[in-house]
Formats: sequence, structure tokens, C-alpha cells
Amino acid sequence: MIDPATIALATSAFSLIKKGFAAGREIESMSKDLSRWVGACHDIERSHNKAKSRRWGKTVQEEALETWAAIRKVKKQREELRLFMLSVDPSAWNQLLRLEGQIRKQRIAEEQLRQDRREEIMMWFVALAVIAMVVGFFWLVLRKVI
Repeated sequence: MIDPATIALATSAFSLIKKGFAAGREIESMSKDLSRWVGACHDIERSHNKAKSRRWGKTVQEEALETWAAIRKVKKQREELRLFMLSVDPSAWNQLLRLEGQIRKQRIAEEQLRQDRREEIMMWFVALAVIAMVVGFFWLVLRKVI
């Protein structure tokens, strides 16, 4: 389920971006608002992908409608932002997309690294548990023999 607070965050950040463009602010000066909006959009998309695999809670129709509305809203805001940015600087949108791609790749790499670390820690834990069981077994056997 998509968090209503995330949708509200995306909407409020986007309204600040629109006001900034209307006031003639530079894109660079609105980087915090843009970052909040992009982060909220990412969270909405991630929630949508997680919701696809979930089978409990709301009915399928409720969840589908909620997800569809949120994704549609994000797409509309994204297109509006693209048009604003193109009107200010024709290369700004492409630069933003390039940076977004780089950040996405970096986050995927970081997540993979975290997952690898978790797996390594689990393997060490299992190995230590097996060693402890073997040592304990031999200790019991030697104790009975002596």
C-alpha cells in the first residue's frame, strides 16, 4: 500500500517547485524541493512494485485503484516538471535524467553490497554455529568416555 504521507510529501514538494518556477527561481536553488519530490516519487514507485507481490490486506481493486491514481499523479507531475525545465533550459531535463540514472545505479550497487554483507554475516553465523555444535558434540563424547 502506498503511504498517504508519501503522496502528500510529493504533492507539497511539487507545489513548492511550481511556485518557485512561477516566481522565476533558478532550478539549482530549488534542488532541495526537487530532491524531496524525486525521493517521494521513488518511494511511491517502490511501494507500487512491493504491492504487486502482496496478496493480503485491501482488496485487489482498492489497491490497484490507489496505486494507479498515485502513479498517474506522479507521471503528470513529472511531465509538468519536464515542460517547466525545458522552458527554462533545454538541456536541464536531460541533465536531470542523467543524474537520476547515475544515482539509481549507485543505489542499486549499494543495496547489492548491503545484501552481500548480510549473506556473508549469515554464512559466518551458520559456520560458527556448526563449529560450536561439533565442538559440543565432541566434548560430550569425550566427557562420557573419560
